[in-house]
This record gives sequence, structure tokens and C-alpha cells, in this order.
Amino acid sequence: MQPDLMYQDPIIALGLFATAAFTAGLFSYIHDMKRQQYLLFWAGAWGFVALHSLSPALELWMAVAPWQRAINEWLLAGAALLFFCAAQLYSRKRPWTRTIVATAAVMAVWVFAHQVKAFGLPPVYGIAALFFAVGVVFWRESREQETMGDLLLALAFVLWSAMLIAVQIAGPTTAKGTELRMMELIPELFGAILMVMAAYDEEKRRVERNMLALSNLNLATSSFTGSEIQKMLGQALERILSVARIPAGAFFLHHGDPNGPTSVIASGLSDSFCAAAQEDGLDDRLVELVSRLGGLAVFRDLGRDASWAALEREEAFRRFRQLALQHGVRTVVGISLQTKANAFGLLLLSTPETRRFTPPELRLLLALGHQIGMAVENSYLLQQTARRTEELHALNEIGRALSSTLDTEALFEKIYVEMKRLLHAEDFFIAMYDESRGEIRYELEIDKGERLAKRTRKAGNHIAEYMLRTCQPILIRENFLAEVKRLGLEPIHDLGCYCGAPLVL
Repeated sequence: MQPDLMYQDPIIALGLFATAAFTAGLFSYIHDMKRQQYLLFWAGAWGFVALHSLSPALELWMAVAPWQRAINEWLLAGAALLFFCAAQLYSRKRPWTRTIVATAAVMAVWVFAHQVKAFGLPPVYGIAALFFAVGVVFWRESREQETMGDLLLALAFVLWSAMLIAVQIAGPTTAKGTELRMMELIPELFGAILMVMAAYDEEKRRVERNMLALSNLNLATSSFTGSEIQKMLGQALERILSVARIPAGAFFLHHGDPNGPTSVIASGLSDSFCAAAQEDGLDDRLVELVSRLGGLAVFRDLGRDASWAALEREEAFRRFRQLALQHGVRTVVGISLQTKANAFGLLLLSTPETRRFTPPELRLLLALGHQIGMAVENSYLLQQTARRTEELHALNEIGRALSSTLDTEALFEKIYVEMKRLLHAEDFFIAMYDESRGEIRYELEIDKGERLAKRTRKAGNHIAEYMLRTCQPILIRENFLAEVKRLGLEPIHDLGCYCGAPLVL
């Protein structure tokens, strides 16, 4: 078998190697910034092209064995397959993984058979066909997106395919073959430049698509309440993760009350992480911390102790850092859902990688935080308006009952019906205090949704008696038993929460 021309001219091979190696490094750097999978395949493909040209470039200083030439041919075939897989990912299509692996195996057999002269057809024809297939994928993408850059990229791969065939037909050892081999640098350089342009054009289109969808979602959230806004915020979170190219994130919401309960809407984060973040008000302290840091905080490389010596003085940050490291999180971005008057929660984005963010990306995330904060505020105001309407209706109905009946049974029943509609309580009672006998008389009592018979009990050191002594309402949101004992009272039942008010004359 005659040696390939590339092995006859190390200078040309050196130029091909330098071009491919520089392009592979460039796309590796772009992938670190953009985190798009097709960029990683482009970097790998150009790396294969560089390795394909490495040993011929060193032929001036070392001999090239025949088996090395066969490996170089397979490396070029592998580069073509990686380009094809990257083109499918670029076109947002699922790559043909099994077909690509099978083709790589077929090309390996073809190269080996041609090397031992068991098969006469040179494998360069198969490699050229693979480059042509890459051009077809980009041509179809240009038709769908109506983009000139993708069309030119398709032309570059078709030209690359044509150059491989032209060199083979002209003869690798002829003068014409030498000229054609030198011209092979043209489609390589052309393709590398167009790939950089296509990467930024695709990034621009992707951001535009996600921002348009995100804008529509945020506009929609302002008119939804309850579970509907939870669903809409979940969709908004998916869009934000796509825009920021981050695998996991969560909303921690206050629902308008910094001292009240929070809810979590998460994607990609484990339930244990979210539950631990809510324990002992850690999420509330994170909201406060990010707000004090200007509404946007990037905690990069949490594993390095020296980087966080200043913030480690705060217990909340120290606990959060330990929690993040336990779950394999290395970089966290916190964006306050801030309006002019209030902080309605926190948008938390996390990744297991040590990730850098550019200033435009941070400005975009901060703007998204403000926009979503406004949407949550609008939804909260709508909920408050609906709540006030229900309360006024309940007071109006109870007032009607008071003015229209002297039957206490009917009056208590009406009060229970209206309060149940407002508070959705499973347990409810109306009790009277007989001071002369020292007894509490239950006129109406509901236990877990079931009505109980009227009963009396001796007055003791319980919550009802406490409200009678102080003439003040009481609200216990959580830790019922601990709160009752803290007040110096004796609990009768173990409840989740408790709300009571004295009937004062």
C-alpha cells in the first residue's frame, strides 16, 4: 500500500494539527461557559482531528508505523461521527447513539481490513460519506430555522468531504494531490469559524425562546392563585434552569408574611435537601442573607474553606454550606424575589460543578428575580383581596343570623359553617364559662369533622381558661405542646395548630 500524502508532507500535517488543536481548546473553553452538550462533542471531534494529524506532523523526527496510519484513519472517522452526533444535538434531536457506535465499529473493521489488504476500497470514502451526512443535518437545520450560518456550515462539511475524495482520486503521492491536501485547510478553518458563529447564534435563539416563554409564564402568574400559581412557578423554574444552564433549583416562598410558613417549589433538588433547608427557619435566614448582600449572591466553590471565612461567622451560612456539601452541591446562586417593599422569598440555583457566571448572566438572573417577585406579589394581593371578600361575607352572614334569630343553636351552627369555610378547620368549639360553678360548658364541639354531644368540664389550667383570664386571642402555628407548656398551661389534646379568641362582653 502506498503511503498517504499526509505522511509525505509533515509541514501540511503540522498546520492541520495546529488548527484542530486550537479549535478543540476553543470549544472546550466555550463549553465551560455555555454548558451546551453539543459544544463538548465539537471539542472532542476537533481533538480527534488533531490526533489524526499528530503522528504525521512528527514524521520529520520519528518514523510512522503502518499500524499508526490505520489508527489515524480511524481517528478521522471517529471525528466525523462526533461531528454527526453534535449536529443532531445542535438541531435539538436525539442522537442515534447505537447507530453511531455500530458505525464506529464498522469503520474500525474497514480500516483494519484495508491495512492488511483484505479489502481494496480505501476507508476514506466511508469517512467522506460521514462528513457529507453531517452537512446534510446542518442543511436541514438551516431550512427549519432559515439561518444562513447553518447553511454555510453545511457547505463547509460537504466541501471537506469533497476534498477527501479529491485527494484520494488524484493520488496521495502526486503533485496535484499535494496541492489538494494543502487546500484541505480551507474547509477546516471555514468550518471552525462558522461553528463559533453558529454556537453564539444558537445560544441567542435559545435564550430568546426561553425568555419569551418565561415572560408569558410570569404574565400569567399574576392572575392565578392557590395551586395554579404553584404550577406556573414550577414551569417558570424549568425555564430559568434552561436559560441559566443549571441542573437544579428551587423557589422558597413566604407568601407575603416573613414570619409565616414557607413553601418550596423545587426541580432537580432532593426532598431531603428542601426539608433540611426548611428546618429551624434556615430558608428564612437565607432570604435575609441574600437580601443583605444586594439581592444576588453567588457562592462558588463551596468546598474551599478559605473562601468563606468571613461568612462562616454567620450560623445560617455555615449550616447551609454544610447542607450543600452533603448533597454534592459546589456552586449556589441565590436571587431574592424582591419588590420595592418586600422580599417574597428566594430563588436558589445549584450545580455540583464549580461554575463561573458572566456579568450579563448575573444581570439577567437579577432581573428575573425582580420580575418573578412582582408576579408573586400580584398573586398574593389577589389572594388577599379574595380572602377579605370571604371574611366580609362571613361577617355579614353572622350579623344577619344575630339580628334575625334568638335560637342559640341556629346561631352557633351558622357561626361554625362560616368559620369552617374561612379556616377549613377540622376541630371547632364554642364554650361558655359558668363562673359560679367553675365549669366550662361546650355548646358546640366538632372533633375531626364529627359533631360531639354537649358536655361540661371543671375549669383548669388550660388554653380556654388562659384566654378568659387574659381576654386576649391566642395563635399557635406549630410545636403545639411545647408552646402550651411554655405558657405554663396543661394541654388537653396534641394538635398541629390552634387559634382561639375569647367572647368578651
